[in-house]
Amino acid sequence: MASSSGLSISGVGSGLDIQGIVSQLVRAESAPRLNLLDNREASYEASLSGLSKLKSAASDLSSAAFDLRNLDTFRTRAVSSSNEDILTATASPGTALGKYQIEVGQLATAQKQASSGFADSTSTVGSGQLTFDTSSSSFSVAVAAGDSLADIRDKINGSTANDSVRASILNVDDGAGGTEARLVFSARETGTANAVTVTATDDDGNNTDAAGLSRLASGNLTELTAAQDAQLTVDGLSVTSSTNQVDGVIEGMTLDLNQAEPGTKVEVAVEGDNGPVLEALNSFVEKYNAWNSTYQNLTSYDAEAEQGGVLQGDSTANGINRGLRSLLGDNFGTGAIQNLSEMGIQIDSEGKMTLDESIAENALNNDSQAVKDFLTDPADGVSRQVDDLLEPYLSFDGIFANRADSLNRSLDRIEDQRATLDRRMESYQESLTKQFTAMDSIVQSMQSSASYLSRIGVNSGS
Repeated sequence: MASSSGLSISGVGSGLDIQGIVSQLVRAESAPRLNLLDNREASYEASLSGLSKLKSAASDLSSAAFDLRNLDTFRTRAVSSSNEDILTATASPGTALGKYQIEVGQLATAQKQASSGFADSTSTVGSGQLTFDTSSSSFSVAVAAGDSLADIRDKINGSTANDSVRASILNVDDGAGGTEARLVFSARETGTANAVTVTATDDDGNNTDAAGLSRLASGNLTELTAAQDAQLTVDGLSVTSSTNQVDGVIEGMTLDLNQAEPGTKVEVAVEGDNGPVLEALNSFVEKYNAWNSTYQNLTSYDAEAEQGGVLQGDSTANGINRGLRSLLGDNFGTGAIQNLSEMGIQIDSEGKMTLDESIAENALNNDSQAVKDFLTDPADGVSRQVDDLLEPYLSFDGIFANRADSLNRSLDRIEDQRATLDRRMESYQESLTKQFTAMDSIVQSMQSSASYLSRIGVNSGS
């Protein structure tokens, strides 16, 4: 057996493999205790893993229950337009149900102004300062004598104070068989309030003539597109908007105007939307079945393999399962809908849950408020009671957390016990080694004495 120094020890006098004998004795002494510790460790780790899986499944079910009582789930609106080429609409949760007749007489447009023609984008214009004003903003750019049309464009677009206009250059026909460059100012936003007025402070002393920098003032520009507001009527009442996305005229609704069609009325209908409720119900069913599958796998007994699940008989697992089966099979409150079967939800003998969407949708169409009360009532609703049942298990210092802490402490104790056993076996090994070494010394001494006596006897006989 290897000594503490790692040297091989063999009997000089006895010829015995002392190291091998000591190693076998140490292994024989430690094996039962090591096996016990290994089995306990495997059991604790399996339980810890099983509880983690169970907690995850229960947490997912709790989240699905929470989604069932999300207020917006039951307040989602479906909006339809009888002519989406003219307008479309969306509505936020809770928008009043109803129908509206809307006529789009005019779309909002953004102003565009173009300069007179220049030879090309490298042409110089003049020097001074250009100022761009809207009803709510103003900024200026300085133009040097050598600045080209392209330089002026870039200064306008590069100004950090510019939030109202974009400059571009168009190369177009000059009417004489050639081309010319025109500087175009486009308002960034639609509506009359966002129309841009360009004024020049011209270094030539005249700010309004058709020479020098004055050529870029609004008085010398051609308006390609006029700034205008959208005009529409809602149930015959006039509405003006600076943009084609009209918010707040119908509270909670956004109208997106796509095309003006004076004289054509578009019906916009706001109705309840069952989709999110059905989606939440399906999610709840899915997460419950995931929980049930996890529970069955962890607690069932495999007769063929003669082996039980790692949480078979576990009080935490069985407690949650009994609670859920009892809760979901019971009645809720005193409303028009009192049990899950009236919502098309059934649980079979193996714990699997199913949802008949046609029954659920019929219940929503007949009495959506009764469905909402059944699922979301703060005291008696399904989602609240599921959450209340699971909360003691899932909370930060709840049952799952305490079980995990206890198992981790047990695993720590096993490590301590292994360390203690290692120290005891090292001491035992040293003790055995000393005993066998001492025995070997005695044997060696006896062999030496016998050899000596044998030599004396031989000599005496001669």
